[in-house]
Amino acid sequence: MNVFLTKAAIKLEFKSHEFTLKTQFQIVKDFNLSGIHFNSQFSSKELEYDQIILEIESNLVKVIKFGETQLLQLLYQIDIPQSRFLSLLGNPKMLGELSELILKREAYKIYLRRRF
Repeated sequence: MNVFLTKAAIKLEFKSHEFTLKTQFQIVKDFNLSGIHFNSQFSSKELEYDQIILEIESNLVKVIKFGETQLLQLLYQIDIPQSRFLSLLGNPKMLGELSELILKREAYKIYLRRRF
């Protein structure tokens, strides 16, 4: 079962300002549980797909500095499958790819709420 939206599907859904802001708010909510706070504009100002990825990436760095346990708790909270995370270990582009996975998962949560 796929628990992520594709990049193309997200970009299509992002045509709705409400969907974009709800996705950004969901990201903020899940990161807050790990003690990481995005700047206030992140939840109130609509960003483009690539901008969101960069924001997630910079905040992932903060989580990683807290330690492995904090990172794993965040990934559990967001519901990133362990196998997907483990497949990224050792990849030089890990942060960017993990950030994109987070966005795809968070957008999927919003997508499901809208549909059901």
